[in-house]
Amino acid sequence: MALKLELEWTLVACGLVALADGVLKGGEASRVLDMVHEALPPDEQDEWIDLVSDRERLLTHVARLAPPPADTHEQILRRAWSIALVDGEGSTDEARVLEQIGQRLGIERGHVVTWRKLWTSEAIETAGHIASFAALLLHRRGAAAPEPSKQLPPADREQFLQLLARMPLSDARRQRLHRLMDESPTVEELGNALLWLSAERRDEVLRELASHIRTGGHGSLGRQLFLALAARMAVADEAARAYLD
Repeated sequence: MALKLELEWTLVACGLVALADGVLKGGEASRVLDMVHEALPPDEQDEWIDLVSDRERLLTHVARLAPPPADTHEQILRRAWSIALVDGEGSTDEARVLEQIGQRLGIERGHVVTWRKLWTSEAIETAGHIASFAALLLHRRGAAAPEPSKQLPPADREQFLQLLARMPLSDARRQRLHRLMDESPTVEELGNALLWLSAERRDEVLRELASHIRTGGHGSLGRQLFLALAARMAVADEAARAYLD
């Protein structure tokens, strides 16, 4: 199956950023491999997995690619930089590789740097909202337990810490978010925070929260809290439920 040019560039760019330090590993590896699995049928995945695991082959491949449409350039770079943010805030090597990809696309380094800083800031902001919602979920689940407690049990604390570890956060920011294990946020507080965002950013964050509910298996409680949050933000019920579908 022939890939669309934009998707092919996206996979190659993501692979190059993930290999910026020479090794495909950790959360970055998982994210890139997930992209390959989503984009290709099973019989073509092995070839691409081998490709995105080899920096020299990727460089050879991208040198042969025709330029993608100009209106896809920003999105390709944004997807590539999202790989760097899987395990942290992005390294100097990853930023350098992103600039090199931008150069191949004919984009000035200054534009790439500006975009990268904006995307990093937005990812950090989104991570904070997801962490707050995740903490709210865990506290509400604990309150509904046969023996409710104001403190999260060890298993839930560990689950929350693992979530933070996968977010694009510095160690200092992660430490500050640890307080959410002992101080449950409220739907009102989270809703008020989201109302300060632009309409576009609110939509992005709501999509990420809905994804967190689906992939985390949070079931009816997750849906209930999401709908309550959406209502607090004056999002129509039908529109809110569409995020969850």
